[in-house]
Amino acid sequence: MQTTPATPDTELQADNLRRAAIDKSVKGPVLFLFINGAFWLMLSTLLGVLSAVVLVEPAFIPNLANFLASWGAPRFLVDSAAESLTYGRLQPAHINALVYGWGLQAALGVMLWIMARRSGQELRTGKSLMLVAGVFWNITISFGILAILMGKSTSIEWLEMPKFVWPVLLGCFLCYAWPIARMFGRAFRPEGFMVSTWYILAACFWFTWIFITANVALHCLPGLGALGAGIDAWYIHGVILLFFVPVGVGAAYYFIPKITGQPIASAQLASAGFWTLAVLGGWTGMQKYMGGPLPAWMTAVGACTGVLLLVPVGLVGLNHHLTTLGKHSAVATSPTLRFVFFGALFYPVSGLILALNSTFWTGSALQFTQSWYSFQMVSVYGFFSMCAFGAIYYIVPRLAGCEWLSVRLIRNHFWFSVYGVGTIVIMSLVAGWQQGSDLNDPAHWDQNFLNQVMNSRPYVVSRAVAWALISFSNFMFLIHLLLMVAGLGRRSSAPTLLHREHDEHASPVHA
Repeated sequence: MQTTPATPDTELQADNLRRAAIDKSVKGPVLFLFINGAFWLMLSTLLGVLSAVVLVEPAFIPNLANFLASWGAPRFLVDSAAESLTYGRLQPAHINALVYGWGLQAALGVMLWIMARRSGQELRTGKSLMLVAGVFWNITISFGILAILMGKSTSIEWLEMPKFVWPVLLGCFLCYAWPIARMFGRAFRPEGFMVSTWYILAACFWFTWIFITANVALHCLPGLGALGAGIDAWYIHGVILLFFVPVGVGAAYYFIPKITGQPIASAQLASAGFWTLAVLGGWTGMQKYMGGPLPAWMTAVGACTGVLLLVPVGLVGLNHHLTTLGKHSAVATSPTLRFVFFGALFYPVSGLILALNSTFWTGSALQFTQSWYSFQMVSVYGFFSMCAFGAIYYIVPRLAGCEWLSVRLIRNHFWFSVYGVGTIVIMSLVAGWQQGSDLNDPAHWDQNFLNQVMNSRPYVVSRAVAWALISFSNFMFLIHLLLMVAGLGRRSSAPTLLHREHDEHASPVHA
């Protein structure tokens, strides 16, 4: 029996149907994660504003409470709020909401969609379990953040939520990680496999290992003493370098070739960048306590790897640059490529700041200063979150069946985010440098520590303003996302593009 050979049109139609079926299968869990993550992102940035304001003006919340009480607000409510909204509680609540509320949920949504697309696998089972796990995740985070604000913090950085939280979060995370790993194992590989899936699969395993190790050591093993602080620092660096960085790099490796229409410039550079990160990423962190009561080899190894991590940073940056050669015009039109491109630019910045914090020449001056906050924000918000925003702007229209409503909202979200996080990173780094110089200057050793705090006041004020700008942009992003999920987006087959000024009606380019 003679069969009719497939034509390019029929192959394209079959491929479109396959992608549509994959998108439909992951629609519920992915949109659930994006929506809840956006709410937590909004809360986190508002907490960032409050924490910076309270650091500059500690009497702000009590004065506000007295003002509200004078207007008839219940006194016990305003007093309890004033007690809870102190810097020591607002700052960890801000970080935990950013990392666990926004970061992990956005990352899991991006990971699930990319792995499904690249593996050619539909999510046939486990969707209900994922949604239930997502509900438990958000309820648990809510209790954890409230516990921090009520003074029930564990005082372990990035693990301030009560001990009962981490087993629930681990179980919820595995409900997403296991289907992602199964998709990888069953992948359909007609044209080879993209490096983006290496990073995503590795992030699933690395986070599980880091999260279990740190929580068991810090919550189940008593009497660790100073070593507990070192383990906590290792955990923070591990989550950044072995979870947020792989997800951000994996997203960049997927979307940059997808939108530019050019393959990854060098498979060798991509492979080398992945394996150097895999080898080095788990050895850093304890250099934060150089000169402290830890074995010298631990801080020395952390310092050495903190500098050596410039190698995978450079390899990835070079590969992305070579991939986008000749296609930089797409950055001006594609929302996804613009966010991912600028997010990728923050990756080498994060590597440089980590190297500055790690070397014995500069690290001793930046130790225990706002410089470490600069590294955390440039990694989690500057690099990862910008790449996640770009991914969301690409993924959501394919799941919601409509296009983004407003080019202006996307532009405002981008510029407020870039200027805001850039200001936070630069001001925190400069403030850390000044703090370190003052603390290590013998001429200042007889001065009150309050003088050091007052010297950093202008930088913290700028941080508060920057978080306010970011909060405004994230509010627009949240509203825009909710309209899309509700099906109220623009009905068009053409993508929403960021055309150049006076070129709003130019023919669109497929994003």
